[in-house]
Amino acid sequence: MFDAHRHLSDCEATENALYATSTPAEWTRVLNLGSMAAGGLGILPSEFPGDSEAMYTLLVAHPDLQIAEVGLDRRYPNREEQRTFLAQMLHMGFELGRSVSLHCVREDGLLLTVLKNEHNYLPPLLWHGCTASFETIAEAVRYQVIPSYGPNLYASRLRSRIQDIRELPFALETDFTGTESDYEQFFSKHIETFSRLSGCSEEQLENHNDEIRTILTHNKTSR
Repeated sequence: MFDAHRHLSDCEATENALYATSTPAEWTRVLNLGSMAAGGLGILPSEFPGDSEAMYTLLVAHPDLQIAEVGLDRRYPNREEQRTFLAQMLHMGFELGRSVSLHCVREDGLLLTVLKNEHNYLPPLLWHGCTASFETIAEAVRYQVIPSYGPNLYASRLRSRIQDIRELPFALETDFTGTESDYEQFFSKHIETFSRLSGCSEEQLENHNDEIRTILTHNKTSR
């Protein structure tokens, strides 16, 4: 089953997953992946300043790469820099036809504001590790956002709304950062739990996430 968002580990990146990066130091590891794996270039607010020109150059040179992950994080003080950089990434994804995986920590309102302001230049978007309120999620979906749910969903208030969120676009992810030998069991437990709570069969979830992979990786220049 496709994993909509995970991280690099101690092994080669070969799983059926979108491998996100957090810093330019990781970028070289996703430039040439196996046929099942998809890669993304990302810079988190903790790693600023972000070099958008270097990212653009690599994305042009490697048409199969996505933008993953970038976004907003209230734990860091460079709020306006984060906002400006995210807007640049949205425009870049739109121009090059790449999906953008969004990182958002306690900045849901600002994220919605950025999406609203840039609504004419939005590529396919994945809100990774989403635990926002159902109302916020419903609004985000209006901007082509696919909320992506990891195991942290089950410790959030959103757990009680799983029957509702399954009626909106969604993806499943692991946000995995551990040792590769633990990955398969980690993802399987997540799939099993979401299946039980949502009423979707594991086969339905697998087919659904395969469709999400197509949306995220079907690169098409927007302008």
